[in-house]
Amino acid sequence: MSLFGMLGTTARALDVQRFGLDVVGNNLANVNTPGYTKRVADLGAIPPPDRFSAGNGVEVLGVRSMRDRLYDQRLFDESPLEQQQSAMADSLGLAEVALGQPGSSIDADLADFFDAFAELADAPTSPTARQQVVSEAESLARAFNGMASRLTDAARATDARVREDVASINELSSRIASLNKSIGSSDPSQTLHLRDQQVEAVKELSGLLGTQVLEMNDGTVQIVTRSGRPLVIGDDAYPLSAVSGPPSGYATVQAGGRDITAEITDGHLGGVLQVRDRDIPGYVAQLDQVAYGVATAVNTVHATGFDLNGTAGGNFFTPPAGVAGAAAALSVDPALLGNPSRIAAAGLVAPGDNGVARKLADLRDGAIVNGQTADEAWSALVYSVGSDVSRARTEQASRGEIVHQIEQLRDSVSGISIDEEAAMMMRFQRAYQANAQFFTVIDETIQTLLSLKR
Repeated sequence: MSLFGMLGTTARALDVQRFGLDVVGNNLANVNTPGYTKRVADLGAIPPPDRFSAGNGVEVLGVRSMRDRLYDQRLFDESPLEQQQSAMADSLGLAEVALGQPGSSIDADLADFFDAFAELADAPTSPTARQQVVSEAESLARAFNGMASRLTDAARATDARVREDVASINELSSRIASLNKSIGSSDPSQTLHLRDQQVEAVKELSGLLGTQVLEMNDGTVQIVTRSGRPLVIGDDAYPLSAVSGPPSGYATVQAGGRDITAEITDGHLGGVLQVRDRDIPGYVAQLDQVAYGVATAVNTVHATGFDLNGTAGGNFFTPPAGVAGAAAALSVDPALLGNPSRIAAAGLVAPGDNGVARKLADLRDGAIVNGQTADEAWSALVYSVGSDVSRARTEQASRGEIVHQIEQLRDSVSGISIDEEAAMMMRFQRAYQANAQFFTVIDETIQTLLSLKR
């Protein structure tokens, strides 16, 4: 190779080392950029023109991302399960808060209600004791009404999250479809940043709704739900819709006009749907059973007694139409509200008798709610909610640790290590300095030869 050829070779080497420094600098600049994948410059030796040449130097073959598709796919698979438990823990927390603190919620109102009957049994003709019974009964009814309302509010709040999740899914699907279009129409060497954005968007989408992801040869992705409903095909997005349905007005999730709510079992959306459609209705049913049991038992005993005027006792609470809705509808019979003397405390038509008042007080320890006392049935409801919240939080922590470990494995391949980048920067810098020195030597040699010819 001639000296001028060596100058060209060295100049290309300087450009290559500068390019390597550019790659390192870009990595360091994006060390905190979410989803950014480490870039690596691929270098290759230029082959010599003949066997008597040492070679033609070095060239840049391209830049590639250090991405492991296996780890990406594992994240797509595990994120929905972690997000499902996260959604359940948050939404069930609303129900847990609605129940109030032990000892100061419905359990306290039940105790005060039966205590009032015990006091009435001690003074069956006392107007004050009778008014106290009515007051405590009203407080108990309001407690059941308020509890049913708060649980309904928790369900409505969860329904609002369903609608938010559907809107987020549609936004992400549209974004991925747009990225697919850009990736498919661009040179592969120019799409690294688009691929980073695509992977992050797919991960976020998979967290909201369990998906199946298929990566195509051109770098685009096709995404369908677990049950095979299309979300993104090429550069086309297939939006979901949240449609209010009777009788509650809660949203059903539809794809192409078909209700797919029952098909969604994981992801954040699956978690909130499970809480809204299964867990909270279950708690309301338990609450209704307690209210129905108390109202029915009290009415049954009260009807066997006599009031201050010797009139046979009627209903104490307004008779519930059925178990469903009993808590929300519980109320004291209007005839008693304006006239506490109508309370049937006596078991006989005799002044001062307290037989029925004692029986009503004894209902505190009676198996009036499916073989349990009212307090035991309430405690069972509280335990159910607390157990479900604890289970969701424990499972969330477990799933979150799995996701964290996968992310660490992925970062070991794709993440940026400042120490590694500093070492690479030093290598390229030293190589650039060496090539610059070599360039200077060749240039001085040429200048020496030219001066000799003069």
